Amino acid sequence: MFFPIVGAILAPAREPTSLLKMLAGEFAPRVATLWPEPHAAFLTAPAPRRHLVCLALALGREISGHADRLLTDRLRRAIPRVIEAAPAGLERLLGRAGEVAWDADAYRAVVRLLDRRAAGKVLRHAPAVDAALVRRLAGLPEPMAEAVHLAVGLSPEGVAMLREAYEALAFRDGPAAAEAAARRWCEAETAKALFAAVRDDLTPEPMAPPHPGTARLRPLATKAAMKAAARRYGNCLADRGSDAATGWVAFYEWDGPPGVVVGIQRDHVFGWRMDEARVARNAKVPEAVRDEIISEVALMGVHVGRSGWALDRLLREDVGRGYRYWPVGEDVAEAFGDD
Repeated sequence: MFFPIVGAILAPAREPTSLLKMLAGEFAPRVATLWPEPHAAFLTAPAPRRHLVCLALALGREISGHADRLLTDRLRRAIPRVIEAAPAGLERLLGRAGEVAWDADAYRAVVRLLDRRAAGKVLRHAPAVDAALVRRLAGLPEPMAEAVHLAVGLSPEGVAMLREAYEALAFRDGPAAAEAAARRWCEAETAKALFAAVRDDLTPEPMAPPHPGTARLRPLATKAAMKAAARRYGNCLADRGSDAATGWVAFYEWDGPPGVVVGIQRDHVFGWRMDEARVARNAKVPEAVRDEIISEVALMGVHVGRSGWALDRLLREDVGRGYRYWPVGEDVAEAFGDD
């Protein structure tokens, strides 16, 4: 009656050792069932053979009947036991995949990628291939499958953000618009240009300005106009597109001299208020033209002075005691760039 217990004690251990866990990663428990402790056949096999075993497990192949053959047969004969019609370059890639097993998703992805023209070329010619590279290539939006020159230069997080932006466009504008945008992104030659194009596609055109402007204040009513002004003035106006698109702010250009970019902002008390005015390179506006600008802004019904938020904050019992009161002139001066 005690024999089953004795037999269980004497049976070979099937728990993976620390070394097996390090080399086989998530596949260690299944490898341990194929080659029980001390797992010698697997651990002493060349790295390409270990990768082939892990690839088979990642693909869900049943290899218990010929596991040893994967370690001992010539590699070109062992590979068809896992993938009957293996993609070109798989044998060479297994030899450049490092010593440690990848995760299952990376193994499955590399099989797909080797069948793609551009990605397959990169993987077949890379001096070393790791799971991070495979994940970057596989993470590109589908319309960018051939733009591997971009994926190679991006971080994994960069690829993840690219896909997130693609999915955001698909959610907002529909799959066809997202696919068209992604095809345009492929034309970028650098990561900087790529992300500039992505941000531009994510940003809608500004909402219609609240006033058509005056003789000397011209609205910057499109993304193109804002970008052109950003180049002329050497400022960050091109990055304010999201604010303009929500209708929170609107921008105008004072014709000068000197030229001035004037930003007005929604205000819960005044409707619209002049928030800032700057000359080139965000320098402060000369005193000589400030009154002219204030008069022209006032013609549009835009308030110049303390914001509704500041007015709300000052209407408290601690004003003049625990909270400093400041004159309206300070708000006006700050809008024009004074410190």
